[in-house]
Amino acid sequence: MKCDEVKPVCGPCAKGNRQCVYGTLPTDTGDHGHALPSGPTMSPPSSRLGHHSQTSYSSNPDSRPVTQTWPTTPGAEDPLSIRSPQSTFSTSTGYGTEVAPWKWYGLLVGDAANGNVDLDLPSLDSLSDAALAQRCQLYPNGVTAAELASLRSPLNIAESVASLQNPAKLLQISAIAPTPSDSTGGTVDERQYWQAAEAVQLKDHEYDIFQRFVTGVSLWIDLFDPLKHFSTFVPHLALQNEGLMKAILALGARHLSIKPSNSGEANVDRTAAVQYYYETLQYLQSAMRYTSYKNSLELLATVLVVSTYEMIDGQGKGWERHLKGVFWIQRSRDINGESGGLEQAIWWAWLRQDMWAAFRERRRCFSFFKPTKPYQLMDMWDMASRVVYILAQSVNYSSEEEKQQGEGDLEGRILRANTLLNMLEEWRSSISVHFEALPVEGPSNRAFRPLWVHPPALGTSLQMYSMARILLLIHQPAAGGYLEYLRRDKIITECIDTIGGIALKLTDDASRLMSTQCMFAAGLFCTDLAKRVCITELIDDHSTQTGWPSNTNLSEELRAEWSQLKPG
Repeated sequence: MKCDEVKPVCGPCAKGNRQCVYGTLPTDTGDHGHALPSGPTMSPPSSRLGHHSQTSYSSNPDSRPVTQTWPTTPGAEDPLSIRSPQSTFSTSTGYGTEVAPWKWYGLLVGDAANGNVDLDLPSLDSLSDAALAQRCQLYPNGVTAAELASLRSPLNIAESVASLQNPAKLLQISAIAPTPSDSTGGTVDERQYWQAAEAVQLKDHEYDIFQRFVTGVSLWIDLFDPLKHFSTFVPHLALQNEGLMKAILALGARHLSIKPSNSGEANVDRTAAVQYYYETLQYLQSAMRYTSYKNSLELLATVLVVSTYEMIDGQGKGWERHLKGVFWIQRSRDINGESGGLEQAIWWAWLRQDMWAAFRERRRCFSFFKPTKPYQLMDMWDMASRVVYILAQSVNYSSEEEKQQGEGDLEGRILRANTLLNMLEEWRSSISVHFEALPVEGPSNRAFRPLWVHPPALGTSLQMYSMARILLLIHQPAAGGYLEYLRRDKIITECIDTIGGIALKLTDDASRLMSTQCMFAAGLFCTDLAKRVCITELIDDHSTQTGWPSNTNLSEELRAEWSQLKPG
């Protein structure tokens, strides 16, 4: 972890109970450890496209800390450890809990400003240097006069804070408000300044919007969460926090604007969703003055709801930047897939979003966390989540970054794919009977044989397993030549059949959304004409039911891909 330059003991040293020695840090090698060399991908003869530990704590105060280790030894000891080259979205930069939320917020405001939308946020033009310094609560060695002048932006202080290059100064000016105190000089619980004393009151037209989130969109986030935190717990948090409520209303309104309401629900257009989104930004600007808020579950939930809003709204590269911002916040608080409680649920939901964005953009996922929980201690929901992690690793393997890294070592590239394939087979042999298909009839006129897995979320995990196998077999160089490709072609066909068969029997929107992603991936490598038609029909049906994606037509993208593969 990078030094945050806090004196006399920096944050990482204080957390690890180590002696803090200031000096020149070694060259940053990024968060992915050492590289395992890998080789180029060979085109198949067919039309198919071709020692460091951190401790995290659960949101449950009764749970024990879980120690996670990320190896930094070369490839033979950890073939999944890949070092990423420096890039715009390199994960080598770590921010503390005071700074990371402001960096994320700066991305939101910056993108909103680039959209030429009036946020109606307070201007700093009228503040004197003294007043501005007092507002920022600067230390004696604070920012320069030029930096003070730069804070007078037409937007707000958060955007300017995020633009400063010195992490130490960024930490200084992140504390915008002093610690509250009462008339006797005693410390006051600052939660009272951002947590409502009474339940937030909804307006008449907002009940349907709120209900759309609670009974609909929240279940997308809760796909593999047995406690369904976002549909059962987060709404109650929102009743005591205006910012989280505004984010929920923004997401609910945006979905209602895409998918027409059911009978009796209010009609909502996108303008209402945008207004709630900006009101969320306004609230964040005020609440993030308080350290307790920046370390709260309410902020984490708000961050994930905003990310889901952007996923629906189709922000493209903007969404990618915001996913990176979520990564910063989670990393600053040592939150990962084994943190427990709401924090763990948020991490897995974020990884699913990042995995899809990375697949579409042919980049690596941001996360470098490696789960340690053994299969014998998992329930069926833990097992379903584990395949998300393996699929993310498979997306990494198929990224342009790793393919370029692998051009110099064919053997290493093959070894890494085999390691991931073995992980998939270990997962498949360890899952419980709940993942087995149940008897089902027809329809007999479809290109795929229906596969009914109940609950449907577990069927979705099998689709993700199949998608991971497809990506690995497509992008792994074939040392066995033509016969090897024939064997792989048979396995890929079986995986496509599994994805399509399960998609035929899905009945809930949360599973349909994930199924849409898997079917799109399967469609890229499908050569059977009847199955192609069925895949596009299923994608269109899923999209009609879920309202996602709203800004692109995935079935049309597949048809465009297939048209480029026609002979001649």
